[in-house]
Amino acid sequence: MRPFSKKGIHSAKGSLLPYEQFRLFSDLASPTFNDEKCKRIVESAESMLDKDIPLLPASVYRQYVTNGNRSNYEDIYFLRRDMAVAFAVAEAYEDEGRFTEKLMDVVWAIMEESTWLIPAHIYCAPLYGDSTLGPVLGERSLHGIDLFAAATAGTLSAVYLLCKDKLDAIDPIICQKIEYTLHERAIKNFLQLELWWGGAMGNRINNWCPWIVSNILLTAAIMEKDTYVREKVVTKSIGYLDNFLNCYEADGGCDEGPAYWGAAGASLFDCLELIEDMSGGKISVYDSELVKNIGDYIYKVNITGSRYVNFADCAPKTSPNPGMLIRFGKKTNSPFLVSFGKKQAAYGDYFFTQSHMYRSLKWINTPTVKEEACPMPLWSVLPDLGVITAREFEDSAKGMFLAAKAGNNGEMHNHNDCGNFMVYYNGNPVIIDTGVGRYTKQTFSPDRYKLWFMQSGYHNLPSFGGVDQMDGGRYSATDKEFSEKERSIKCELKGAYPEHAGIESYVRQVYLKGGTVTVKESILLKDAKQIDFHLMLPKMPTVIREGEISLSEGRTLTYDKSLKASAEEFDPVGMETVNTWGTEKLYRLHFTITTDKCNVIFTIK
Repeated sequence: MRPFSKKGIHSAKGSLLPYEQFRLFSDLASPTFNDEKCKRIVESAESMLDKDIPLLPASVYRQYVTNGNRSNYEDIYFLRRDMAVAFAVAEAYEDEGRFTEKLMDVVWAIMEESTWLIPAHIYCAPLYGDSTLGPVLGERSLHGIDLFAAATAGTLSAVYLLCKDKLDAIDPIICQKIEYTLHERAIKNFLQLELWWGGAMGNRINNWCPWIVSNILLTAAIMEKDTYVREKVVTKSIGYLDNFLNCYEADGGCDEGPAYWGAAGASLFDCLELIEDMSGGKISVYDSELVKNIGDYIYKVNITGSRYVNFADCAPKTSPNPGMLIRFGKKTNSPFLVSFGKKQAAYGDYFFTQSHMYRSLKWINTPTVKEEACPMPLWSVLPDLGVITAREFEDSAKGMFLAAKAGNNGEMHNHNDCGNFMVYYNGNPVIIDTGVGRYTKQTFSPDRYKLWFMQSGYHNLPSFGGVDQMDGGRYSATDKEFSEKERSIKCELKGAYPEHAGIESYVRQVYLKGGTVTVKESILLKDAKQIDFHLMLPKMPTVIREGEISLSEGRTLTYDKSLKASAEEFDPVGMETVNTWGTEKLYRLHFTITTDKCNVIFTIK
């Protein structure tokens, strides 16, 4: 039983405020535009004022099917929406009429799009077949809802909230069309459709659920005046959010990674704040230990600044909204999350995006967070997720940092990486998880694991006779052991590899003691074969002598002299690495031995 159902909340009937009494941001005494933030949005709007509204040709939509490219269409699609919200905020803030005509044009263009589904998500259309374009829609047909159709609804709702009077002054038909379009494409679809991301069929779901629900709730909150319909939307949302929470273990760990937490756990919090607004505080689950743990997850996987532990399809850098972190911490009674939010104010100061509209609107109506120091925990463990983090000092920019995982290869946004680890020193990368490449059609296709960065051989893991780990939930780490005293993780990794790898037992233990990370490998095979241990690096290593290699940040790797070491420079095809790792190339260390049994130790100090 998860938070809503545990508290007996199954329906919003009788709990919502009438539309006339409702207001957004009910926890803010007097929401007021922040001058500093709004002026930056005005600057952005000014930079787009003389740009033509870009076309969205059918030929570009079809590229996803014809050549696998999804970026060309998405770049135009998102630019339109960025223009809409920037013009709306700029006009609402200035109130000078500079942006209304261009706002009208871009809003009209968005409403005239035949589908709001991006090409990669066309399968979310109820009438999806073999077409390379969106389905033909008639009076009795329903539009689909994906992440960005819902975000588009949130965007147009924000435009309506901020600039209805200004658009009405041009022609009332504009906002009448917004009202009609949002009812047809968002509210009606949400109430009548059951798509995979809602989890109604008992299936496992991910960030899509709270992310979509947050934008649908915002749309209903702003646009829907009928109390009965508002109750129906909130009731269905509550069911979906419980389905989402049912996919979480008690530790609150996000197996999609910290960058996706901004769309998963953070979007869950957006939903809770919206339901709080719509119900006048009558519906609340902030006292749930699971909800609190979902919030606390984000500081447990912070390395330093904007660097985060990036297992799975997760960027190594992200910047959660500090104000949101602080509110999350206050409402779930997590003082450390509040402190962490204040610390994160130093690592990002612009948090306006059309993808998370409620959070963005709240951001421009709250003061800028002032940075404060926050000593970081020396040890964190997420036992259900199977992840540990450990650091040498409470100052996150000093000393050695270790993150390691057990895990399984059926995780959301999975990479085959059971047993993987990473090492940072003074906040900078030494041994890395390379991350994920640009999304293409192949990324979420049956050929996903043909991509190099999905394979265990391009993580800090060994191959056995050329055999790597396999994908699927049954390929997993077992016998997990965590020790705060030793700051270690230990697990059996035999089950992460297929039977033909020939492994009797493979136990890995990784721990941080003082300023040294130690990796102990204990391996027993059914017969002798070549074992190739891999370590992924952002910079070219240098051999000091046999058994000793110089790594980045002045760190030294020592290894058993029975291993034959070699370094490989490779081109990270499909991945942007310059901004992340500061290099156009990446490096892979190999340590090989042919045997049926070995016990070897690697140290990084």
